[in-house]
Amino acid sequence: MLKLPNRAIAMKIPYRLRSMIIGLSTMLLVVVAFGQSRPAKPTKPAAATPNVEAPVGYSGVKYQAENRRDPFLSPINTKKNSGPVDEVEGRGQPPPGIAGTLIAQAALLGISRSTDGQTAVFRGADKRAYFLQEGDRLFDGYLKKIESDSVLMVRETRFRSGKTLTEQIVKKLRTP
Repeated sequence: MLKLPNRAIAMKIPYRLRSMIIGLSTMLLVVVAFGQSRPAKPTKPAAATPNVEAPVGYSGVKYQAENRRDPFLSPINTKKNSGPVDEVEGRGQPPPGIAGTLIAQAALLGISRSTDGQTAVFRGADKRAYFLQEGDRLFDGYLKKIESDSVLMVRETRFRSGKTLTEQIVKKLRTP
């Protein structure tokens, strides 16, 4: 309880303020008293309790989603694509010939010069020889530039997000 040193000072404090001070001090005492930790009661070792079955029996039926969405997952947070955004987009079945040959499968056999320009000779995945000029396409890229002893090819990788990654590859002639 709040004690004031002098009765005269107590009379100068208005009644509402005095009652508010007394109420707050009482609440503080109650909070402190109930907030103190009480000593824990010693626990007796529990006797072996038998396993009690649940009052409702489990039927054993498993949820089959089939083509329905999970009702417990938020449709806002789920992605529409099952794979990551930067997953490589499939190109489908490659066509026959050099148009269906990957840059890694094509082997540079030779380079010829003529009045029309330079021509590069490649061996495709089907073990046939193909004559390519600058700008001709392969399955995953195109021939950018033909030099006297090498060719510069550009491999294009397309992602599902719409990005295209280009990589320049130099294939050199085998020289002795």
